Amino acid sequence: MSQLPQFFLNGVPVSSLPPDHAYSDGLLETMRCQRGEVPLWPLHRQRLQRGGHINARQLIEMDTVVAQAAAACPLESAKMRLRRGLVDGLPQWDLGVVPLEPTPALEKGARLFPCRTRLPIAETANPGCKSLQRTRYNRANSELPAGPTVDGLLRDSEGRVIESLRCNLLAWRDGRWLTPDLHRCGVRGVMRDWLGRRVALTETDMDLEDLCAAEEVALCNSVRGVMPVTELIGICRWPRGPEVRRLQQLIAEELW
Repeated sequence: MSQLPQFFLNGVPVSSLPPDHAYSDGLLETMRCQRGEVPLWPLHRQRLQRGGHINARQLIEMDTVVAQAAAACPLESAKMRLRRGLVDGLPQWDLGVVPLEPTPALEKGARLFPCRTRLPIAETANPGCKSLQRTRYNRANSELPAGPTVDGLLRDSEGRVIESLRCNLLAWRDGRWLTPDLHRCGVRGVMRDWLGRRVALTETDMDLEDLCAAEEVALCNSVRGVMPVTELIGICRWPRGPEVRRLQQLIAEELW
């Protein structure tokens, strides 16, 4: 039986991988392996294509290696991290497979801290991909108070709520799910897209006041699924309610 961690460089097993900063123009996909499969791989693959600078041969290699690594994974749940970009001017991609650490406290309710660091508004259409150049996210992360359930809330330079440091944001209000409009900046998460194909998600601009007016708030990503948010630290609170539980049940029934 294979042991974790496992690493692959351009499809070939290796003992270690280069650091993120070795990649220029690099993109990242963080994925969940569950019972020998990566259920959301088709959506991750689409986002890689949306990011550009990837050829058919690389995609075929990724299809094969992701499927083989998932099938050989000795754990029921694992985390995969796929990167692609340029290293020393040459195209490269890699895959790391590591155990998925449990986060029981976070899954019972996250607390959001409103970060001072803001996301710049893109001058061109935002593809919503996750870049390996994480300077602003790292700066925002350094602002967070201590605590296992704290995540940072990010806004754009004009004060609109965009996302958290690790997740997309969902707000239940007046009988519908709202999610921030990401055409200016932010990461368009794979779990957000998956949910949007199964429940009605309305993209809209929102500020902190709009967010506090929500009846329930949740975070979502492709590794952890959906997690309730219980507090915007120092500003407002929300209950762990039935609408968030419905989303969690949907994921449990269809994904993991």
